Amino acid sequence: MIREKVRFLGCGFNKAKYAGQMKYCIEHGLDFGIYKLGPRRIKKMVQRKFGIELEIEGKDLLTITREAQEIVYN
Repeated sequence: MIREKVRFLGCGFNKAKYAGQMKYCIEHGLDFGIYKLGPRRIKKMVQRKFGIELEIEGKDLLTITREAQEIVYN
């Protein structure tokens, strides 16, 4: 299942790194496209597209991604 989804990720170490992160996202019900941006880029994306200031201080990437998903998909 993961093997078919990681073909677009390139080769070598990046593919292995992203495959692990993609598996983590699938297990936790997260959008990998948002998760792989990282906290700062997620904050920028939400601010530019929706005009909402996301607070990222003291939060882990899992929480930030869930909050961003709620904004993007609702």
